Amino acid sequence: MRNPFLHLCIFILSVSFSFADVIVVEGGSMISGKVIGFDTDNIIIKTDFAGTIKIDRGKILSVQSKEVFSLKLKGGKKASGSISFNGKKIRIAEDKNVSSIDFSEVVSITPKSEKIPGRKWSFNAGFDLLGKQGNTEELSLGANLVVLRKGPKDELKFNLEYEDREKNTEKTADRIGGGVAYEYFFKDSLGWYLRSELESDDVTAVNLRSTTGAGASYRLLNRDKQTLVARSGLGYRFTDYDTGKKEESSMTLDLGVTHKYQFNDSISFDTDLSYVPGIGGSGNNRFVHDSAMVMPVGTSGKWSLKMGVKNEYETEPAVLEKLDTTYYSRMSFSWD
Repeated sequence: MRNPFLHLCIFILSVSFSFADVIVVEGGSMISGKVIGFDTDNIIIKTDFAGTIKIDRGKILSVQSKEVFSLKLKGGKKASGSISFNGKKIRIAEDKNVSSIDFSEVVSITPKSEKIPGRKWSFNAGFDLLGKQGNTEELSLGANLVVLRKGPKDELKFNLEYEDREKNTEKTADRIGGGVAYEYFFKDSLGWYLRSELESDDVTAVNLRSTTGAGASYRLLNRDKQTLVARSGLGYRFTDYDTGKKEESSMTLDLGVTHKYQFNDSISFDTDLSYVPGIGGSGNNRFVHDSAMVMPVGTSGKWSLKMGVKNEYETEPAVLEKLDTTYYSRMSFSWD
């Protein structure tokens, strides 16, 4: 009687488990329920008998689920499908395609039915004020405002900047500028962008400079702590000068690189490079570089200190100086 009874028990368990996700742990214990997520250390499963529990990934022998999951892999790659796991390899099945990868390559797994995060607005206002007296008298004032709407695949950004710097009663910066940029990734690593900027700078004798560009975006790195995006396209630039120099109006190339490295949850290093050479009769090439370290101030998570350097180089400026370098320390306040 033992064998028929044992077979009956196994049959009943297999039927009940067939309608649920099943995890087998060390020692042979089986846990059934609904897998609701993976992270780097645990698998999270919702059960009827114990609620939501976490299981150490290192103690799991196998996982079986017919649900469709989204997988984030090391290096920024992604995959989706039903999954099964046998200890070292995880098998992903989507439609008729089946692939197998090392479980150690998986960063996170979430149910695909999970609501996709929507677009989120955020705001950042920065301000810096520096005064110095003695052998050299300096006064520096700077401010900026950034409004950002970020979604899973796109980003819309508005920015406004103001600079007023003076050294020994001589103006070294008197600039106001702003712009709007939109970027959309229709694939993990490929997208498009559109941007437009306006600025006025009395020190460089620019009454008005208008720069517009559009083209392709290439996401070269998309990791949790590091992103690298390159952009290339065409643009148009118009510059009206406050001197005898003739106004400039020409097509341009529009090239740029953005890099962000997150050292931890609080400190990051950001770099933006922009190169806009004139084409179609214009020999004026403009290069802008901005690198900064961003560190938290206080424990609220809203205040931060941004310390950086900005270089602007122009091959045919209206003034003698071709290179303008600014070092800044800016206190910023962010809110959603």
